[in-house]
Amino acid sequence: MRRGHIGRRRIIAVMLAGSLLSGALAGCTMLMPQTGQAEQTEGSTVDYGDVANAVTAAVPRVVGVRDLAQSANGLGHRLSLGLEVDTAEPLTADELDAVVEAIWGALPWEPNTIKITAGADTAEGHEIVDLRTAAADLDPMGVTNAGTGGVSLTDMS
Repeated sequence: MRRGHIGRRRIIAVMLAGSLLSGALAGCTMLMPQTGQAEQTEGSTVDYGDVANAVTAAVPRVVGVRDLAQSANGLGHRLSLGLEVDTAEPLTADELDAVVEAIWGALPWEPNTIKITAGADTAEGHEIVDLRTAAADLDPMGVTNAGTGGVSLTDMS
């Protein structure tokens, strides 16, 4: 009877070790780049298409686009950018919607989040342009605050 008890422990130990090993191997394969996907390395370039020209053409108040950056955010890739606007007046919901639509159409890849900040050079210096009020009117898009006056937009369609 004692011998059967030790045999069961060994079987359980072997099963547990096998489960841990297969879980570790599955985790390693999730971290490896998939075949056909370019691995993002430091110093490699990201193709942003013609975002700057598309945005300035879509919204005349936007006179420039700066600091384009792509980053992984756990669910995909986020595009971050700054807008240079002609006045410190807040953007309207229609203007912000046109900016997002222009970005979405110009990028050669699909972002799951777009982080936008905006600023304007005025007589008082560089001022932050508020995007939060305009973003709140873009239902049902998910909006979170990103920096002073900036927004991160998700659930874009």
